[in-house]
Amino acid sequence: MTPEEENVIRRCRAVLLDFDGPVCDAFAGYPAPQVARDMVARATDAGVSFPSELSGEPDPMEVLRRLFKVAPEWHSEAERVLREAEVVSVAEALPTPGAIEFMEACRETGRPLVMVSNNSPEAVVAFLEKHGLAKLATGVFGRSRLSPELMKPNPHLLEAALEALAAAPGDCLMVGDSLTDIEVAKEVGVPVAGYANKVGKAKRFQDLGSDVVTENMMELATQIRTSGLLA
Repeated sequence: MTPEEENVIRRCRAVLLDFDGPVCDAFAGYPAPQVARDMVARATDAGVSFPSELSGEPDPMEVLRRLFKVAPEWHSEAERVLREAEVVSVAEALPTPGAIEFMEACRETGRPLVMVSNNSPEAVVAFLEKHGLAKLATGVFGRSRLSPELMKPNPHLLEAALEALAAAPGDCLMVGDSLTDIEVAKEVGVPVAGYANKVGKAKRFQDLGSDVVTENMMELATQIRTSGLLA
């Protein structure tokens, strides 16, 4: 990590943390492709008409978005199916190596931390409570039941989190593992650390202008902890 990247981490006064990836594998207990297939099957059984190619879509978030576009009247049911699948899945998930240490470092140094996730808030809270981490997060901003269009890269979740923190975007740090995390953070003006947990992500994050790129959550924890208490 370069000195410039270390400075970005150390000067942050609050943290916006993505859930799926930096904290755990949210679909560890119920693989995402299977969730997507089950969502499509439920829609088919309900008589919902949708493009045939949706049957092969492996991303349940994309299935939710596309079903919303073609059958908005069925959205509440699609959202329920996904939400319940996520809660079942996170019951089997383990914390990402370094995630707990990162969250603890934020608490120890006086940096409020909020979860900002496209997963349902119910799933995020269930995971945090199971692993005794709820006390380390001052807020959870998860997927709205109203519309999947409010998920990242829409700035809705980040803006809600910033308002709750009463913090300026430039004083915060967003930590995420997806291109949408980088894109929305740059749009809102929040410095961003890309957690490159898969091959090829690091370069894509760099190309998008991520302020920090790391392959290890423990590295972020160490930088936060060595920065000491906020003045």
